[in-house]
Amino acid sequence: MQVTRDLTALPFRFPVQLVLRPNHEFRGYAGQIVSGAVRAGDRITAWPSGRSARVSRIVSYDGELDYAFAPMSVTVTLDDELDISRGDMLTLEPPAVGTELEADVVWMDERPLDPGRVYLVKQSTKTVTAEIHHGLVLNQIGTVNISTARPLVFDRYTENRATGSFIIIDPATHFTAGAGMISNPLHHPVKPVNAPISAAERLALLARHAGSDAEAVEAIRKALEELLS
Repeated sequence: MQVTRDLTALPFRFPVQLVLRPNHEFRGYAGQIVSGAVRAGDRITAWPSGRSARVSRIVSYDGELDYAFAPMSVTVTLDDELDISRGDMLTLEPPAVGTELEADVVWMDERPLDPGRVYLVKQSTKTVTAEIHHGLVLNQIGTVNISTARPLVFDRYTENRATGSFIIIDPATHFTAGAGMISNPLHHPVKPVNAPISAAERLALLARHAGSDAEAVEAIRKALEELLS
């Protein structure tokens, strides 16, 4: 396997793609190491929960390993049973975690970006519903603020392309409407108590109270149908 020096020099980032549990004795987290390296015995942290455990085993197609690095695909087991699912990320060094971020977005849809709509943001192995607080038109590049219904685990694009990039999907058409590069995490703005709630904010509340991302997408679809009928 060819080693990409730039990737291995970056902090360890392992987005979980699949949780493997073939029997009650084995629980592994499968995916591709997108940057950095990890050894058996390292203490890693799972995000967005922030809980930590030590790496017990690193399993690959070629067998068990003591050491793995980007861009290898492996399965990692831990010495403690953490609540980890697809879309979570395992790291050694802390990433940024939050629901508010600033990004540079390239818009690729003939239908303009509408700040009044809710979109899907797919970043690494995680897909969440999101509001984008700036309008763009086809082929336009602009800096936007994004609010997601669930926390994303990310780095600035200038620091790590794999965890600092994302795509925007139109939930109605499933078309890839845009691509983005994260520039900064943002703090959640404080909203006046008696301020009116917009249609977009009502849709975001539906997404936040859903039990899963799939339920959030379905709730938003039904709400949009009601608004447009």
